[in-house]
Amino acid sequence: MSNLIRKPIGLTIEPIVTGGLLYALTKAPPQIQDPVLSAIAKLPFDVNVATAVTVLKCLFAFGFTRRVNKWLNSWALNHWQLSSRKKDWDWPKEVAIVTGGSAGIGLIIVKRLLEKDLKVAILDIAPIPAELQNNPNVKYYNCDITSPESIHAAAEGVRSDFGNPSILINNAGIGSLHSVVETDYNFLKKIFDINVISHFSTVKEFMPDMLKANKGHIVTVASMASFVGPSGIADYSATKAGVLAFHETLNQEIRHHHKATGVLATVVHPSWVATALIKEWEADIQRAQGPLMKAEMVGNAIADQVLSCKAAQIMLPPQLHFVSGIRAWPNWVQEAMRDLVGRKHPLNAGSRSYAPIPVLLLVGGFVLANFTLYR
Repeated sequence: MSNLIRKPIGLTIEPIVTGGLLYALTKAPPQIQDPVLSAIAKLPFDVNVATAVTVLKCLFAFGFTRRVNKWLNSWALNHWQLSSRKKDWDWPKEVAIVTGGSAGIGLIIVKRLLEKDLKVAILDIAPIPAELQNNPNVKYYNCDITSPESIHAAAEGVRSDFGNPSILINNAGIGSLHSVVETDYNFLKKIFDINVISHFSTVKEFMPDMLKANKGHIVTVASMASFVGPSGIADYSATKAGVLAFHETLNQEIRHHHKATGVLATVVHPSWVATALIKEWEADIQRAQGPLMKAEMVGNAIADQVLSCKAAQIMLPPQLHFVSGIRAWPNWVQEAMRDLVGRKHPLNAGSRSYAPIPVLLLVGGFVLANFTLYR
């Protein structure tokens, strides 16, 4: 239903649509303007042309600003370079590293890259599926990414088998549902080792060759929990906020310290995805928050971004992009938003929102407007 709503609303803020209508109503020659005015006159309801022109001007300004903002975002995230270096990428000669590539989102990414004849190295503790075992463009390395020594051994194997990687996709991650006071210390160490520390280890191992070639793409798979952490996943949210900070700092180091503007950095923030990570409480999440995203949506978005030869910050689903600005909102809006999200979390069954109903209605309206307007 949300797609049915968003598409017509999206058209009303497309500058090419509103601009075309403005031209037809105000500047077009009579042979164009007269049929448009005649069609408006035949509508089953009264339309004040002057008011319509004013509304179209506002929609055009909003849509134009939105488009310019998207372009500026892309420009900034690609080291302020206007053009991509697509000509520098020859897919059959490129080597991609995918951590956690044996299943779920990682496997989708691997399959998409193989369609372009890339060489793909999978670093995982789980074996790859049978369908990939005889593919000459795929190599599996049994690798514990919490161990720098294991990563180094895998890296040596990749260089020997395929050559130096130009793409690194840090996809592997774990999570579990529990409160802070129930958190097991051993699990806490493990989740930070996998979700955060491993990114340092893989980048230290693979980025130097990218810097030498001034060509590469590093993808950090974070989460919507980088911005909004529901109760029950404090450790997971902390790791995902951490890898967002890691990504942002890494991008600055690539640009200013290494001066290697041919090396790109992309960060991805999926919301709930139907994977093995949340299998245990998938039904509870769906009852509370609706259908989950499929792994294909996330994996394909990541592969598409890599194949575009451009860096980006990817929010999935895209209409939740506004969540990235939550920390700039007033505290009362932030807390009401967290109330709306947190009370529906499986750990908090039966909980109520503590924010007053008028506040929740205001915030709900704000969220709905952003959800429907952003495509």
